Amino acid sequence: MALTTLPRISAFLLALALAGCTSSSGVQPNALTSTQEEAIAAASSTSAGGQQTASLAAAADPPLAIPPAIGAPESAAVPLSQRLSARAQELGIPLGSTASAAGLTMKGYFSAITEGPQTTVIYVWDVIDAEGNRLTRIQGQEHGPSRAGSGWTSVEPELMQRIADQTIDAYASWLLARAG
Repeated sequence: MALTTLPRISAFLLALALAGCTSSSGVQPNALTSTQEEAIAAASSTSAGGQQTASLAAAADPPLAIPPAIGAPESAAVPLSQRLSARAQELGIPLGSTASAAGLTMKGYFSAITEGPQTTVIYVWDVIDAEGNRLTRIQGQEHGPSRAGSGWTSVEPELMQRIADQTIDAYASWLLARAG
């Protein structure tokens, strides 16, 4: 077996494993209902009284800590974390610098695969409580053009920023559903 095939096989096995994962409710968090999409859109828009943003912020209490993602190099992690923070702030989701006894933590795991002119980033986020229980899983993959090289060297910052937006939107949707 050639050494160049081993990363593709590993990535394929990771993708298969991720494809079978669901949240504890059995629903894929990235599959937003139209009601959840409308709620996120309303929360991200500025209303005269700020009522929607306030309801999302109330649902988001306690703060969310997001440690550095596993598997993503700094060149990809920096635009990701900057956009995660910005999008969370836009939606009124409080962020904490470290996991607290009352807070939630969102741990991310990443892999990048380049095939021909396209690079795919596969991601999984586990939202866990202070006791280490996984409350939900956010997962997906995002495709973009390969710029130079393969794997992480071909990932553009905009691709990581799209992942950040999708992640925070899925988290906000989960918060709203959880708040009932």
